[in-house]
Parts: sequence; C-alpha cells; structure tokens
Amino acid sequence: MRKAAISAGAVLLLVLLAVLLAGLWVQRALTAAGFEQLHWQQLRWSEGAVQVKQLNGVNVSEQGRLDFRLDGVRLRPVWDGGPRIDQLVVDELQLVWEPRDNLPPSEPTDDWSLPELDHFAGPLSWLPRELEVRHMQLQLPCEGEFCVLQGGFQLTTDQQPLALVAQLYLQADEQSLSGSLQLHEESGGYRLLAGLDLPQSLHLLGLGQLSGKVRVDLENRGSQWLLREGQADARLLQPQLDALAVLPPELRPSALMVWITPQASSLNTWRESISFAMQLQIEGAVAGQVDAQLALNHLPHWQVQLHAGRLQLNADKLELEGMQLQTVQLDWPFQAEADQNQLNLLLNEGALLTTKSLSLTDACLQLSDLRADLSKATLNLPFSAPDQLKLEAPLQLGASRLTHAALKPQGWNLSGRLQHSSSGLMLNGSLAALSGLNTDLQLNWPTGEAWRLDMTLREIFLRAADPLAATFADWPALLSFSSGRISSTLQASGRSGLDRIKGQLELTGGQGIYDRASFSGLSLPLTVSLQGKMLQLSTDALNLSALDPGLPLGPLRASGTYTAQLSKPSSGALELRSASLGVLDGRVLLEPARVDMGQARQTLVAVVEGVELARLFEVYPAEGLSGQGTLDGRFPISLANGKLQIDDGRLQAREPGVLRYQAQQLRDLAATNPGMEQLALALDNFHYQVLASDLSYDEQGVLVLGLRLEGSNPAFQQGRPVHLNIRLEEDIPALLTSLQLSGQVSEIIRKRVEQYYLQRRSP
Repeated sequence: MRKAAISAGAVLLLVLLAVLLAGLWVQRALTAAGFEQLHWQQLRWSEGAVQVKQLNGVNVSEQGRLDFRLDGVRLRPVWDGGPRIDQLVVDELQLVWEPRDNLPPSEPTDDWSLPELDHFAGPLSWLPRELEVRHMQLQLPCEGEFCVLQGGFQLTTDQQPLALVAQLYLQADEQSLSGSLQLHEESGGYRLLAGLDLPQSLHLLGLGQLSGKVRVDLENRGSQWLLREGQADARLLQPQLDALAVLPPELRPSALMVWITPQASSLNTWRESISFAMQLQIEGAVAGQVDAQLALNHLPHWQVQLHAGRLQLNADKLELEGMQLQTVQLDWPFQAEADQNQLNLLLNEGALLTTKSLSLTDACLQLSDLRADLSKATLNLPFSAPDQLKLEAPLQLGASRLTHAALKPQGWNLSGRLQHSSSGLMLNGSLAALSGLNTDLQLNWPTGEAWRLDMTLREIFLRAADPLAATFADWPALLSFSSGRISSTLQASGRSGLDRIKGQLELTGGQGIYDRASFSGLSLPLTVSLQGKMLQLSTDALNLSALDPGLPLGPLRASGTYTAQLSKPSSGALELRSASLGVLDGRVLLEPARVDMGQARQTLVAVVEGVELARLFEVYPAEGLSGQGTLDGRFPISLANGKLQIDDGRLQAREPGVLRYQAQQLRDLAATNPGMEQLALALDNFHYQVLASDLSYDEQGVLVLGLRLEGSNPAFQQGRPVHLNIRLEEDIPALLTSLQLSGQVSEIIRKRVEQYYLQRRSP
C-alpha cells in the first residue's frame, strides 16, 4: 500500500514537472517570438487538465504593440496515439492593439513566397481538436479613444485527414466583424477557404471608417497555389490616409470603395504572376473611379504591371486658393509598371482634362470651355529618391473664350512640351489667339532658383487683318494699319510670382489711319520694362515720314520714356527728350520736359522754325492770297483733359517779305467803299518789313491771330508806309474738315469726317 502511494506520488510529481517544463518552454518560445513581460497566476493540474487562472504579456513588433490577457485557461491533453491537445478553453481573452507611428520601412524580401502547407503538417497536428474562446475583447485605437469589440472564437480540427474549421465573431454596438477559415486535406494537397466580413463601418485610427468583405478559395499542391476564386470589397469613409494629406482639403475624398477580383485559375507561385481586376470608386467634392487590370510578378524582383487603366474624375464646383472651377471632368487612360525601385506611368491617347469655367481671382482672368490634352505624358518616380521625379508631357491646352480686362474675349491655345526633373521645370511651346497673334514661349525654372520666361512674338504683317487690334481691349478704335511689320521679344522672371519683365518691340513700315488722319513710314523701336509694379516704355527713335490730317505734315521724330504704375497705366509720367514735326517746309519742336499724365493739365513749350508762307498759302483755302516769307515762333501748349490749348503764343517773320491779296471779293467791296479801295490797293503787292502775330487756340478749336503788319506797296502812293492790325479767327477742326472733303482721302477718312461734321452741327 505504501509502495502504491509512493508510485502515485512519483507519477504526480512527474506530471507537475512536465507541466512546469512545458510552461518554461512555452515562455521561452513566446519570448523568442517577441512576447515580453509574460506573467501567469495559479498554474495547476486539475480534473485532467492544465489550468491557468491568468496569463498576460506584451508582444512588440515593427507594426506596433499588442497587450494580451487570458483568464480561465484550461488545456486538456489526450494520450491515445501519442500526446496531443484535445481541448483548449479560454474563458476570457483581452487584446489591446496600438500601432506604432512613423515606422521605418522594412526591407523587401525577394525570396518570400506563400508557405508549403506540408511543412506545417507537424504544427497543425498539435492544434486542439476543439478550441474555444468564450468571451473575447479586442481594443483598437479610434479617434481620441479605443473602440471595443466583443465576441468569441471557435476552432475544431480533425487529423486524419486534416480538416480545420475556425469561426471568429466580434461586435460593438451596431458594428460587427466575422471571419471564417476552412482547411482540409485533399488527394495530394490542401484546400483553403477563408472569409472576413465587416458589414458596418469600424472607425480605425489613421485609416478611417472601414467596412467590407474578403473571400478567397485556394488550392495548395506543394509550393504551388492555385487560386480557384477570390473577391475583396472594402469601403473607407472619412479616410485618414497619409497619402491623402498632401492634397488640399477641398480635394480630399469623403469615401473610398475598392473592389479586387483575381482572375480565376490564376497560378500564384510568387515566382510567376497573379492577375486581377481592380476598381476604386471615389466620393466627395471630386468624385470618380479608377479601373485597371493588374499583374503581380515576383521574379527576379516583385513587379506590378497595370494595363487598361482608366482614371475618371468629375466635380460640379471646386474652390481652391485663388481659383474657382465649374464642371470639371478628367478622363485619363493609362498604363503603369512598378517594382521595388520605381514607378513608370504613361498616359494613353485621349488623356483629357476639361472644365466649363476656370476663374483666377487675383489675375481677374476667366477661361471658358478649357480643354487640356496630356496624351503620351510619362512619369518616372524613384521610390528611394522622390525628388528625382521625371515628368515629360506633350501639352495641348485650349479655351474657347478667355476673358480679361486687357484683352478682347476670344479663344486661345497653348501647345508645347512640359518637362520636370530634379534640375527644374522647362516648357517649350507656343501661345496663339484666334485673332492670329502667335508667341513662342520658353520657360526655364531651375530648382531653388528664379524662373525665366522668354517670349518671342512671331512677325506680324499688318495688311488686311490686324491681330493687335483684334486682341487688345485698349487698342485705339480709330487706329488701323494697312501695312507694316511688328516683331517683339520679352523676358519675364520671378520667384514666387512675377518680379520683372523686359524686352523689345519694333514696328517698321507702318502705314494706316488714325482718326481722320492718314500716316505712312512709321518706325517705332520700343523698350519695355516692368520692375515690381512699375511699367516703363522707352524709345530713342520714333520716326514718321508723313502725317496728313488735311494738311501735309512730316517727318515726325521723337524720343522719350514713359513710366507708370501697373495699376494706373494712363496716369504716369513722360520724360520727353526730343520731339519735332515737319510743318510747311519748316518744323515745330517741343522743348524737353517732364509731363505728369496724372494731372488734369499738362504744359509743353513749342518752338516754330522756318515755316514758309508760300507753302502755307498753297494749302490754305483763301482765294487770291499768296506771299513769301519765313516764320519763327514760340508758344506754350496745354493739354487740359485731353484738349489742346494755346495762350500767349508769338509768331514773327525772319526778314522782309511779300503778301498779295488779290481776291475778287475784295475788289467788289472796293468798288463801293473808298476805304476798302485803299486797303485793296495796299495789299495788292504789300512788301512788309514787320510781320508779327499773337496766337491763341481754345478748347473748341478756334485759332485767333492778332496780326501786325508794317510795310508798303511800291505802286501805292509812291510807297507810303502802311501799318495794319488785323484780327483773324479760324475754326481749325472745320478748316481741316473742309480740306479733307475737298482733297483725295480714303473712304474711311471721308466717312469719319462726315460723321464728325454732322456731330458738330447737331445742337
């Protein structure tokens, strides 16, 4: 009896020792697998089972930290056919998961492959015939707190042949999560069916509100896995993905839905490839979808090939910083390749971006029916060096209507090639308006430096059409060209915005009409400069061969510089260096001066040199009036609200000359008036020693001359000296109108003159 008691005690001691050793082995195995801070309470053998009142610890990995706690653990072994676990029951399991932020990327493992299930035959044989977690609690980080899911887990296994069925169910309020797994051994292999369902959204920190389901049916034969069927659907509300943080808030989606359907019977050895279709649907202010066929390859390195891709986006209205868009649509067919080193993307033919309206508030610019074609654009992105991104895009950009205060509304088109790399951004192309204005562009923006835009205006030949008049809103309506050539080059530069513009514009051979005057032989080299908000226009050689407002004038020569604020271009200052106009074989010069165009009145001083009376009387329509002499003078000119005025002007003949007034009207008056008879005889051949005149010109266009004549007629009273004071008034606009209507002028000038004449006659 005593011997039996000793034997029973020895067996009990061996069992307890085995349990202790098994516990130590389990602890070391778990520690090697990353489990830390392992503690248990009340480990004992009772009722044919190993029982642990409580087991807790922590598992730490690169992905984060998992705290676990098991209460009421009962492990019942069986000894028939060798030791194995018959039943494992856990009354309560608590899991707390905390992901680690800013994890370093793990190195890819090129030789990774799906496992051969034959290698797991041994470990699978140790699975309990029955495993049950009666109460399971899972805590996941949500926004500002933890989400708690509660449920249970069950597992049943058979060993000959191997058959495994597992069920997981978790729930929190209206949210639930269920998963299933079936594994059974077939002739020469295994069959694996697995599924996961999350019908209601679960808010996960750093991800969003996730719902969806996954189904997979796999057949394993050694190292080969045959995908019999598969499907993955997921919906993410209010996504919080880091990749979306770079987008402006207005462009971030409110929901993402993805569907992944592997190609049936796709052989996946991870040494060949697996193909599947993917569809991503986007909801939000910008909505749309991405469709693509993908192939995953493993050798020699993992690769992704994407075919028949199509990105489609649309938005009714977008308001970005300084920009408003209406009815935006994007349709990009594309294909791509990616591996562990880089991404290569190609946009196929028909890659379009359109918008009904685009407004730039700061630039006061609006584009209608904008269409951008980026077909054949390519993108290369090295993952290890994103700053080495390379982009090349043939660019076709057009708008049916461009509206800006400085331009006439019409269509514009930009075509060229855009390139971006680590060295910077480059654009070569041309900008054209429907008016016929064409400009070649070259943009160079080195990384970290100021950008520069070179613009070369294609030569404009001013014949029947005038693209400048058809392009610029402030182009003078009464200015038209019949011939001429314009060329121009400009350079613009800046950093964050436009800092400076400089360049040259040249007009040669200009001929045409301005208001009621024709001109020819116009040459204008112009230097343009914009520094900050200051605009400067300068010329050293303005030349005009002939100007005819009814009186032949010319040549005209001038030089000067005009400076103004860009916001007030018509209120600047003119530095007049020189100006002269040929008049009646003489000339009129303006003295150098600074003229402030922002003031209501501007004043200049005009100097008359060498005007010939003989030429004056040739063009002045006064019957019987002729003479010889040369006039000089000086008079101030004022421009008051755009109207010419002259006060206290002076004219003086250089030397003695001759005046003859032999009009029939004067003879008729002399026949009835003795006084007029004496005047007619004196003026018939008047040799003057003094010819001087005061001169004034008012805003209504009336010229007043106060003539003073001193001289004699050798045939009148033996050359007796005669002094005459004569006041003459002439309506100059009416005189010029008369001269134009009586001369050979173009039909355009005739119509303008007649219109002007009718306006002056109207009360």
